[in-house]
Amino acid sequence: MKKTFLILFILLFSAAAGAQEVGYVGRSPKALLMGDAYTAIADDEYTLFYNPAALGKNKGVSLTPLDPSIGATNVLGDTDRFKNFPKADPAGIAAKILNYPVSLQASVFPGLKMASFGFNLFASSKTNLILRNAIHPVLDVDYRYDKGFITGFAWNVGSGAFSSRIKKTSKTKVTTGQRLSIGAAFKFINREGMQDHYDLFGTSLLNKINSGATDLTSLKQALGYSKGKAYGADVGAEYAISSGNNVLTSGISILDVGGTRFRRTEGTGDIPVQEMSINTGVAFKQDFGLFDYTLSADLRPLNQPIDFSRKFHLGAEFAIPLITVYAGWSEGYVSYGASVKLWPVKLTAGFYGVEIGSKFREQEAKRFIVYLSLFDFSFDI
Repeated sequence: MKKTFLILFILLFSAAAGAQEVGYVGRSPKALLMGDAYTAIADDEYTLFYNPAALGKNKGVSLTPLDPSIGATNVLGDTDRFKNFPKADPAGIAAKILNYPVSLQASVFPGLKMASFGFNLFASSKTNLILRNAIHPVLDVDYRYDKGFITGFAWNVGSGAFSSRIKKTSKTKVTTGQRLSIGAAFKFINREGMQDHYDLFGTSLLNKINSGATDLTSLKQALGYSKGKAYGADVGAEYAISSGNNVLTSGISILDVGGTRFRRTEGTGDIPVQEMSINTGVAFKQDFGLFDYTLSADLRPLNQPIDFSRKFHLGAEFAIPLITVYAGWSEGYVSYGASVKLWPVKLTAGFYGVEIGSKFREQEAKRFIVYLSLFDFSFDI
């Protein structure tokens, strides 16, 4: 009988521990709304977080000085769950929120791109919580706050498929020909946070609280809160061919080559490694002047041990002057949104889904994102 209970406990814990969201240092709001199928596009201020080789298509200067974004759980996607929500019944409240992923994130990624050179500062806070197992509640906590910088450069072979800015419409025109770009990036990350499973009915959590934690700082450290620093590198390649108003692009990138590992500077808990991610993608764009559209597909991360079906990402973009609409499909879940640009403001908003289980379409975390860019500008050189 004891062996049976032990096996059941191990299975329950393994299911919780095996559940995972694929993690990256930075994600483009536009890309998230396109199913995150962005390896062969990467043409906004988040280029360096997808493929440093994509800097090779740039022939101008662009500056994004202030670009805050916020994201959270999309409660509008689960309105039935919150109907008749109990106000003074702990058991009823627990039943409502059990296995419901809660997410909150905020970030800024100011950046500069100048020809084939790019640089970004970043500060990003992410918190994910989920309460599992009604019989023996376990709270999964993943909190991290990253800040640092990334810089990169691309080398070009060929003289085609470069982008140049048309100021009146904020669209792009593309030169005819072929181009192969090879890119590399270097990053520094200062990460703080904690990631663990907390048994709410066990003695381990209580002992940590009773071990002398008398204020918020010491309590966080008792729960495994730590700080660390790391240096990492990314490499990538992009091949593009253009003819008339058509552009076909393929790309491959290796982010966090070898895995970016942190040297702990404070606390006692483990700081999660930023795992290496090998990504591939293709994209096709047609530009008709008054409007353009882009179709894209990614297969990633090729090297990580997740269900192969989770590695497929599809995206679409349709743009007219001032307004762009996005749609996508990522890990089995739909995303959609839009951008409006009227200088000095660019506003992007929409909804997307993330797999937080261990299998394809096992458990969706429904989220929304709102991104605001102020006083960005670009010009040709």
